[in-house]
Amino acid sequence: MGYFYLGLSTALITMWALCYKLAIKYRCELTSVNTWVYVGATLITIVYFFATDYKWSTAAALFGFATGLSCYLSTLAFFYHIRTGVLAVSWTVIGLAVGFPVAASIFIWGENPTTRQMIGLALIPLAFILCNPGSEKKGAQ
Repeated sequence: MGYFYLGLSTALITMWALCYKLAIKYRCELTSVNTWVYVGATLITIVYFFATDYKWSTAAALFGFATGLSCYLSTLAFFYHIRTGVLAVSWTVIGLAVGFPVAASIFIWGENPTTRQMIGLALIPLAFILCNPGSEKKGAQ
């Protein structure tokens, strides 16, 4: 069943990216596209919830809402930064987002990180230094 969800996730993420590529091609307002993508995801989640035998959990619903809202806002921030900042910094920050769950697993849940995870966490500050987030976008003036 895990391979099914992996394949479904890959297909849906690809469709998500294609929606944004089409929106850019046809010069659509990305804020509106972003809103409708997340409204659609919410509706699909609600339909899935009622179509299955899962019991209602207020905590899970609130956590899901908070997660969806944070994804929505982070996507808006990403699009804004792409227009006004350096693209390399935007992609670096997205790539480094995996560091936060690893750090949380260490500090909140007391898990023992692997050597690879420790090296990755140690390299995060170096990645920000190398991508030079303080420089302005060339040609933006």
